[in-house]
Amino acid sequence: MAGGRPSKYKASYADQVIEHMTEGASLTSFAAEIGVSRATLNVWMEEYPEFLEAAGIGKAKCAAWWEKTGRKTAADGGGNATLVVFGLKNMGAEDWRDKQEIEQKTTLDASDPLAALLADIAASGRKITDKT
Repeated sequence: MAGGRPSKYKASYADQVIEHMTEGASLTSFAAEIGVSRATLNVWMEEYPEFLEAAGIGKAKCAAWWEKTGRKTAADGGGNATLVVFGLKNMGAEDWRDKQEIEQKTTLDASDPLAALLADIAASGRKITDKT
């Protein structure tokens, strides 16, 4: 590792992050718990493969907690559905993001003077700013 301050990383953090996130908590929450910034966790994920793996497992457990909470809220009522939706979208985004598909179709009518001009420009390779 490069010079500078020694890392605050401890091997035990790999197990701790998994345990922390099992109840739906975030990586940012874990950073606060151990007294470092979220950016520090990002550095650790780059420098310590075991921490990167543990964070991935923690994220999966976090998303599972939000899914379970969502199913319970849907089945039993009560709870805060909006909070669950945001939890799922943010903590389980790969599976719970809003998916939008936009299809656009256009036609070019050659009788339109602008369309004819654009077709002429495209055919000649001129730029719109070029003088004729």
